[in-house]
Order: sequence, then structure tokens, then C-alpha cells
Amino acid sequence: MIEKNNIIRKKIVIINKTNLASNYKLIKKRVGNTKIMSVVKGDAYGHGMKECVKIFHQNGSKEFYVARLEDAIEIRRKFKQVRIYLLSGVVTSKCCDQIIKFNIIPIINNFDQLNIIENYSKKIKYVLHIDTGMNRLGFHINNVEKLNEKVSVNNILFIMSHLSSSDDKDTKECKLQLSKLKKINKYFKKPMSIANSAGIFLGKPFYLDYVRPGKSLYGINPFINKTFGLKPAMSIYAPILQVSNLKKGKTIGYSKTYRANREMKVATIDFGYSDGYLRSGSNKGKFFIDNISCNILGRVSMDLITIDVSQLKDDQLYIGKPVEILGQNQTYADLAYETKTNEHEILISLGKNSKKVYI
Repeated sequence: MIEKNNIIRKKIVIINKTNLASNYKLIKKRVGNTKIMSVVKGDAYGHGMKECVKIFHQNGSKEFYVARLEDAIEIRRKFKQVRIYLLSGVVTSKCCDQIIKFNIIPIINNFDQLNIIENYSKKIKYVLHIDTGMNRLGFHINNVEKLNEKVSVNNILFIMSHLSSSDDKDTKECKLQLSKLKKINKYFKKPMSIANSAGIFLGKPFYLDYVRPGKSLYGINPFINKTFGLKPAMSIYAPILQVSNLKKGKTIGYSKTYRANREMKVATIDFGYSDGYLRSGSNKGKFFIDNISCNILGRVSMDLITIDVSQLKDDQLYIGKPVEILGQNQTYADLAYETKTNEHEILISLGKNSKKVYI
């Protein structure tokens, strides 16, 4: 939280460690004895992977899920006793060298990856990814008999799939995917995993042996108008660089997309699309100063955004004044709606390339 009269020099991304811990504990309480694979891909959804792994580990997480090999290695260098799962699996035999060296568990998604790992070593343990309807990664269900003949069953830790429509109101597709996974597992008789964040909140039938919470760990609610007690953990502030008076009829920014219909007071802040704010928020989004909403005027520039501050008093406006980009007045969902995207992209975009302060 930024105090009212503070002066800041540059963008500040604040991560609330207590809220991250609270979200993990809430999910743990909900799923009981089911194991949790904490998803920290995308730099922990923009929250900082290394610090988030530390926080979740301190609160009981022993298994982590990443998308990139370099992230898996980075975690292993700091945490020797945790399990680390690699979504992208293996691409070359060199990947196998690193997987063995750093004790990483690959997700095997297709026969090409299976051939690489089986030909390289019969000792590498892995997870089988079955495509039950996402049509992105995974073995197609029509190839399960062939797969069963080819795999070394003793090397399979568990089988997994990914729900394609878990945040939809209609749960028919989710139930169908769950049924497919269970049917396929008759061949392998292994533990199973299918639930992402939304899947967890669909209920106990989806817990199975492992759940894979991602966005819920960071306070994103899986369903609209439902909170479940999850707490947002990121807030962002940027400083005012200049305050100006704008006459009626004058324009702001590139291509003159905003024209003042009255005399206005405007502030330009040190924030733009290079900081992760999407250009689709031009002339649509808003930020907050002292809990007062200030509309974005004109196009979002690379490093600058201009906002309407006509409703604020002069003594509330000065160089270095913190402007709330994301926080108590503006949620992930608000920003996603204004910029026509989802909360995941908002967090990863705004959190990247930023020094973070953990409180």
C-alpha cells in the first residue's frame, strides 16, 4: 500500500506474501489429502517465480509445475527436495541430460517425446499427458492402446489431462473429459490429475490424486461473481510526471484520438505498453488517484499514459504522485474487461520486467 503523500520515482509492483500464502492454504483446505502441484509458470503469473516458490513451499507445497526447462532448473538450484514437473516435456536428447542432472519430471505429450526419452534412458520417471478434448498437447485417446504397448509402465508416475472449459457454466464437457481420463486409466492403473484452478472449484469428483492450481494461487477467481475467499496479491503504482491544463478542442496523443470537449486538467504518468498495459485500453481504461477514478485520454504510448484529473484538487497533484494502476480500487477483472483480455494476460504483462517489492 502506498501512503497518500508519498513520492515515487518509478513504477512499483507490490506483491502481498500474506495473500499468496492465504490462497494456497485455502486451496489446501478445500482439496484435503489430494496433492497440490503449485503452478508457477509465466514467472508465477507475473508475481516472481523464485519468491512465490519460496512462499508456497513455506506453506506446505512440495510439488511445482513449470512450462520451461530453464525455470525448472532455476527452482532446483534453490530447492533440492521438491518435485518439479515440466509441461513442455523433452525436445532433444540434450533435454534428457538436464532432466537427469537436475532431477526434473517431464510431462510426455506425444510419441516423439516418448521415443526420445525411452531411447535415452529407461530410468527417467515421467507423467503421461492424455488429450481428452483440449486438442493442444497430449496423446490422442485413439492412440491409447498403441501407447500402452510402447510405454514402460513402471516409469509412469501418473497420467494427466487438461480441462478445456472448466470456467464455463455448463459442466457437461468437463464431466465428459473426466470420464474419458478414468476410462483410459484402466490401461495404466496410475494416479490421475485433471483439475486446474476452475476444476478445483467444480468439486470433489475432479480432485482425483493431484490438482494443479494456477491463477487461483494469485487471487484470480475461476468464476465470475464468485470469490471463494481468494485474495489478489499484486498491486501496481506509477508516478505522475506532469500536470497540465488542456483547452477545449485540443487533442491528446498519437493520431489525435481524443479531443477535449471542455477545459480539462490532465496528468501524464510514467507508464505505458512497455510496462505491460495493453494499447486496447486507449480511451477506455482508468486509473485511480486518492481513490478517485481518472479516465485514460488518447492512445496508450510506449512509456506514457495521459489521464483526466479534472476532479482532483491542485494539492493532490504533483510530480511523483503515485497513481494506482492495479490495487484496491481496480481489480484484475476490471483491467481485463477494459482491455478486452483475461486476468492471466493482465498479470503476466504487468508483472514482467518489473522490480517487485514483497510485503
